[in-house]
Amino acid sequence: MGVFKEEATAFETIARNSRQIFSDAADYGVPFNYNNPPKEIKRVFDIIKDLKDSDFIIRNRQQWKGGVSVDVIFFWEEDEGYYRGTKYHISFNRTGRTPSKIESQYDSMISVDIEPYNEKV
Repeated sequence: MGVFKEEATAFETIARNSRQIFSDAADYGVPFNYNNPPKEIKRVFDIIKDLKDSDFIIRNRQQWKGGVSVDVIFFWEEDEGYYRGTKYHISFNRTGRTPSKIESQYDSMISVDIEPYNEKV
């Protein structure tokens, strides 16, 4: 237990710093410039890159033009026939070379959704 505490903290920092993208929508994220990401966002990219070879932790990777989403699952314990942990759903969108209509000074957005996760052993 606690093997992935630093990684979880990096994901939770992004979730905590997220803000509503549109005033009339439920979408939240952190805007940034792709070629000069803040250290917190670079850390998330580095973690995902380091974990990409582990099917046990990285799941549901999807890619589309300008974006990627992935679920990162950390199992903290085994209890009553279940692995119990946390799922971090991370989405990244690059809006293009020109500034985004969402945030005029940024060209990219990242979001992290966090939820408890259980899986039968």
